This record gives sequence, structure tokens and C-alpha cells, in this order.
Amino acid sequence: MAWTVAARAIDQTPSFSSVTKWDRDYNIKVKPYSMGAASVPGLQSFAAGHLGSEWLVIAGKTGGMHSFESGNTSAWVIDPVTRQVWGRKLDDPLSGLSQGAIYSLSSSNPQSYQRDETLFITGGYVYETSIDNFTTYNALTAVNLPELIDWVKAAGSTMPTNTILQTPGAMGTDYEGGLFQVTGGGMLEVDGQTQIIFGQMYEGHYMHDGSYQKYTSQVRTFDIDYDHATGSLGYSNAAVHPADGDPSQFMRRDLNTFSALSKDSGGDDQLSNIALSGVFYAGSGIWTVPVEISPTGIPSMQDPATDPSVFKQALNGYECAKLGLYSSTSGEMTEVLFGGITANEFVNDPAAGNIVYRPSFPFTNQISGVTIDPNGEYSQSYLGDYPWLDSPAGTRYLFGSNAEFFPSAEIALLEGNIIDLDAIEGRTLLGYIYGGIAAGGPNGGFSGNSIASSQVFTVELVPVPEPASLWLIFLGIAILGTRWRRRR
Repeated sequence: MAWTVAARAIDQTPSFSSVTKWDRDYNIKVKPYSMGAASVPGLQSFAAGHLGSEWLVIAGKTGGMHSFESGNTSAWVIDPVTRQVWGRKLDDPLSGLSQGAIYSLSSSNPQSYQRDETLFITGGYVYETSIDNFTTYNALTAVNLPELIDWVKAAGSTMPTNTILQTPGAMGTDYEGGLFQVTGGGMLEVDGQTQIIFGQMYEGHYMHDGSYQKYTSQVRTFDIDYDHATGSLGYSNAAVHPADGDPSQFMRRDLNTFSALSKDSGGDDQLSNIALSGVFYAGSGIWTVPVEISPTGIPSMQDPATDPSVFKQALNGYECAKLGLYSSTSGEMTEVLFGGITANEFVNDPAAGNIVYRPSFPFTNQISGVTIDPNGEYSQSYLGDYPWLDSPAGTRYLFGSNAEFFPSAEIALLEGNIIDLDAIEGRTLLGYIYGGIAAGGPNGGFSGNSIASSQVFTVELVPVPEPASLWLIFLGIAILGTRWRRRR
């Protein structure tokens, strides 16, 4: 079955596309994971990379929603396999980092992605004591993961000179501020070229008098010129698309961006980037129509006014933990979105139509999937929810917003860190979800009832029916067959 629901006039479109209940030959299950006696930090809106079973987490906030003063000034290493956690302050004199670098690496909502053993970071929003104000940083950072992980784990050691390198972005004429002066956008790579997708520049304290906000409404592309051995970091071939931005289509931030694989005209797998939903349409609503970004950084959005059949996202519109699954055999791509903030919720109430519009855009525990078939057609499904975990007030915690998914060290990854669905056999640990906002209610973040989560979850792919269920079915058939033969 599929259900539809109308949107409000403030949203991009007056309705959303239908939502089906997930019906593939596998399910995605999320379970709480114990880190034993390890002291796991509560963090959200951070940058992260992974090396084997270890995660490197840097920047972000240690408080709940809108707690901008709670900047994370440490680098953390978390190993869920050995259940160990290490942390080290960036302002440790043995880091050798400048105060500016420490500020930028304590920011919230920076853009980041990992290439091999290097984590690249841009922008982020942070309070800078030297100017006694908040600013969006204009810096590109390259982090050598093996060296920084070793430094964090080895107390008293000196950080190698080229472990963290930074370079500022140029001031341009096709955008306001610096090239890297962005927060709340996405950053991905295609064919060796980096793309900063949408986001904003914010100067001053959030939502206070005297603050200044400017959405980029564009994709910024450049090549990163990085040589760890020589300590060289720069960029070249910078461009913006479209020039001056286009707020009518791309004025988006705090959204889910992801790499997607599909078949080209020759039947080969090709990578491109996609931006979903995001806020705020017309200053207060939700965007619904996805934006596809070409390998050269050109964004395009189907016009819902001229094509009413265009896909309109209903669930999980805000940035959240996510993973991509692709089958080269079928040519189908699915991005799974875990929690966050939503415009609609699946309520399992036929009398209500099963999908209910939430005008307050609440936090949610629901999990959804956006699927792109071999013909490029989009669909959306409801997969389930996070498990029930109580807040201190006895309410259910709502997870996922500004959290991160970390793939298992054993999982097969395709280009763009997409999970190879064809390589999976049987029940499989896909990875873990860590951090993000844990809200004590649907709108708990705005009332102060939210924290930066320290909870770790496992994410598993479970075949349908499960092997144990199949065994019970076969056993039942065998028992019935024996009884039938006896009766004869």
C-alpha cells in the first residue's frame, strides 16, 4: 500500500509523493550497542573519518540543539570492536596547532569527507574568543588519519608537522565571503573533484540581533592539491554553479547529501551526488524535490510546477545518519536515512492514512529509504524506528539528527563509500551509528530538552525471512508431513 498527504502552503510543494512500507528481501535493523566501561563523549555536528575499526571524531558540539557555545576542543578516537575510547585536547602544546586552527577544528556543522587515509574538512560555525563573536570559518583542512589517531592515543607524544594542514579560501565575486566559508552544507568528491553542496555563511550569534545569514544557493567545485609528505595543501580549478547562486531552487542547508551509483548509457556504474530536502523553503518551510549534481558540479532540479509527477520527499528531511546501498546487478540505489527531523511521520494508523504531517517539523526516530531504480525513478519507504531508549525524564529519546554512520571494517565498499549490496550474504553487520542530537521529545531541542548523544548503535542487514525463520518453517513443514503420513 502507499499513502499520500498534503503539505502546507509554506513548503516547496502542496503535497508529497506516496510512501510505501519497506518490502525488500532484507530489512535494516538498529540496536543499542554497549561500549562497556569506555567513557564515550557526547558529540553532534562533527567531522569524522575511519581507519580499520577506529573512528576519528573532531569538531562538533558537546551540548544539545543550538548549544553553540559548547564547541568540542578535543580529537577523539573510538574503537567499537575493542570498546575503547581515547581523547586529547587540540590545544595541547604538543599539537603545534595555531589558535586559528584550533578554532576551526572546534566548529559545528563543518563539511567533510574522507579520501583514502585523509579527512578533508571545510568551514564550520564557531565562537572565536579573539573577536568575542561567532563566525563561519573559511578554511580547507587536511587531516592525516593514521598520524592523528596515533597522536591521540599516545599521551605525551608530539604531533607530526604535517598531520593537520590548512589553507584559506579565496574571496570571490560569484559568492559572498570565502570559497570555504560554509556551514551546514555537504561535501563529496566525484572523479577527483570536490563539491561543496549548498549550506550557508553565518556571522554573529545565531538568531541574535546583529547576526548575518547568507545561503550559498550553489555548488562550489575545486581540485584539492595535497601532498602529505611535503606538507603541501592547496586547491585549483575553483568554480561555482550557478554564479551568484539560485535561491529559488538551491537555498538549502542542514540537508542530506550523498553519493549515488547508477548505470550510464554503456551499462557501466557511474557516480554522482544528490541533495535531498533540507531547510528552509521560503524562510520557514521544507524543500521536497531532490537536486541532482553532475560530476562537473552542475545542480539541477525537476520543476514540480510543470511536472506534477516529480518525486517529493516526505520523510527525514534534516541531516541525519545515513548509508548507501547499491546493487550493480539490478542497478538500484537506496539511501537509508536514520532519524533526524521530519515533516511527516508514519503512524501505522489506517484511519489517519498512515502518514501524518507534522507542522512543527519534529525530531523523529523513524527510518526511511529513498530508492532510485535503474530508470532514475525515485520512491520512498518506511523501514521502522530506532529502539526505545528512555531519557532521564522518562520520555523516549529521539536520535539521528547530525549523527554519523561508520561502516564496518569488514564490509565491502564501492566508490563513494557506498555499500556493495551484491557482496552481502546472510545477516551482516553494516556498521555503527554514533553521536548526534538525542532529543527528549519531538520538539525537545527547542525547549532545551536535548543532549549530544554518546549512544552507539549497530546497523545490521537481515534477510527476509531470517535464516532462523526459514528453519522453523522447514521444521514445521517436516512435522506436518510426518503427522500426515502417520494419519495415512
